[in-house]
Amino acid sequence: MWNYSFILPNFVILTIFLVYYFVRPRLPIKLNKIFLCLLAIDLSVITIDVLASRSLEHAELFSPFVLRALNALFFAAFIARIFLFFAFTKSVFGQRRKTQFLPFAVENGFFIVSEIFAILNLFTDTIFSIGADGTYATARFYLVIYFCAFYYFCLSIAVICVRKKTPYHGSAIPALCFNIVLFLGYIARFLFPQYLIMNFFSLLAIIIIFISYENPLLYLAGKTRAFNKRALFAGFSELRDEKSPLVLGFVIHNYNELREVYSGVQMDRGISLITQFLQKNYPSLLRFYLHDGRFVLIGRDNTQLDSIRERITARFAQSWQAGSDVDLYLEAKFVQLAPSVSISMDNSEKVINAIFAAFRDVDKREAANIIVDEATLTIIEQSVQIKRAVESAIENNSVEMFLQPLMRVDDYKLVGAEALARIRDENGELIPPGLFIPIAEKNGRINSMGEQMFERACEFIHTHDIEKMGISWINVNLSPIQFLRPDLSKRFGQILEKYNIDAEKIHLEITEESMIDYALLQKQIQTMRNSGFQFVLDDYGSGYSNVSRLKRCPFINIKLDMEIVRDYFKERDKILPGLVQAFKQMHFTVTAEGVETLEMVEAMKHIGCDFLQGYYFSKPLPVEEFAKKYGKC
Repeated sequence: MWNYSFILPNFVILTIFLVYYFVRPRLPIKLNKIFLCLLAIDLSVITIDVLASRSLEHAELFSPFVLRALNALFFAAFIARIFLFFAFTKSVFGQRRKTQFLPFAVENGFFIVSEIFAILNLFTDTIFSIGADGTYATARFYLVIYFCAFYYFCLSIAVICVRKKTPYHGSAIPALCFNIVLFLGYIARFLFPQYLIMNFFSLLAIIIIFISYENPLLYLAGKTRAFNKRALFAGFSELRDEKSPLVLGFVIHNYNELREVYSGVQMDRGISLITQFLQKNYPSLLRFYLHDGRFVLIGRDNTQLDSIRERITARFAQSWQAGSDVDLYLEAKFVQLAPSVSISMDNSEKVINAIFAAFRDVDKREAANIIVDEATLTIIEQSVQIKRAVESAIENNSVEMFLQPLMRVDDYKLVGAEALARIRDENGELIPPGLFIPIAEKNGRINSMGEQMFERACEFIHTHDIEKMGISWINVNLSPIQFLRPDLSKRFGQILEKYNIDAEKIHLEITEESMIDYALLQKQIQTMRNSGFQFVLDDYGSGYSNVSRLKRCPFINIKLDMEIVRDYFKERDKILPGLVQAFKQMHFTVTAEGVETLEMVEAMKHIGCDFLQGYYFSKPLPVEEFAKKYGKC
């Protein structure tokens, strides 16, 4: 009556998956538990399907109740498999179980009703009927299993569409693919009921799930048998709503430098030894290796945190034997989650980001321990909000330009201005540039921001009579990242042409960081100078440059960093006056930044500065306010 061609291969492959699941390291997370249930229920469906089908073919050997029980059990397992595939889809996106009635009814109601129909078939004909002679036939509610299948298919697609940008475990595309495969399987089963074909499509869906979400190799860090960064995000999903979990990380101090000293092979051996130590001594904790010498331990009981840290510290006081004659001497610096911090649906990603930020900081500090507390999470949240503000400002071309005047030292009259970028948060408040500039540099948006500022300056010059204001030029900052662009001269030239502005009206400020690669500096400046641009060295005294190197650089002006200016007033010596005179002998003009008092103004004038900039004259002003104060539009 039924074709069993697909059964044996399905059963063998599922058994292999089941064995592989238990012999490899795996995270004790909800997604994995649902997958294990899926494997178990799929094997059950196949087994019961064969038993029920064979019993009907030999109905004379079984009582009517046994025939009903086997077939009812098959449909109950079949419906459970439908629901588990939906539950897995939901877990891919890290959704928590809803307790409100409506979501619970939407997600579970049809499953419960369908299971009731399957159970009732033990006593009355709901989904199927079996005659006295063992003849099997569909009953009036048979289509409920297809309604159930299509309902949870639609619900799964809805989850994928709504949460497609925020999957918690990998990509949303595989989830879409395995649900489509299941949908095709339901159609095939409906059209060809004589074939036990649905199990084949179910197997294809499980293969997609395994490859995309459940392959243990996706969560392991190389050959260490410790879990990786992807696994860390998944592991934190299980700590949600946990109060005072144990989260302890440590990083090998100067890891990259030590790889050069000991060699990569020996350091990899050392990482394996550390992982083995953690596995042996803390088998109940989840162990993660995040590359670059960073480890994290996660558990639910933080009362043992101090003893774990002390024991790891004691072990690092000894050498790690990476070979018969190779001893690795390593130092561990620790990052730990404060006991007061709880992991929730809203802050789990913030906590992980804070841990990674702490890893970067602890390796640079003298302190051997950083505690991630609520204040740290607040800073991380602030950073995220600033990042969003940067993205929004650049995407909407809404980076604002403020202007701060540059005053001539002879008569304290306006001679130029510096263009300064400003962006606002979602409440319209200005974000300090010291906060958003590093973020823009880190995420690569500084190029777009710098280009917008250059265009704002050109637009201001084009629409205002700057000569009437007394302005001869406007300084525009170039970040070191922006300065590396090989097409910078071309891009800026196009903007100048758009506004019909001469390049000499714009002075480009670069910092000392741009001077690290001196050959590139010379090449880029020469290319830009050929287009008519002139360069100013900004923030002198805060970086790497020296007077002898400056002598060979075609700058027209040196701007003294405000810190070096302020230091001069804390302890007046001959260093700063000597520097200024050296610059003047090299035919540079000199600007003093950060002048805030009359005393500073007169002192900078006395030591030979040409231009002054600072709050004594004016803070940076919005362009409209600047134009109103220094001239007419």
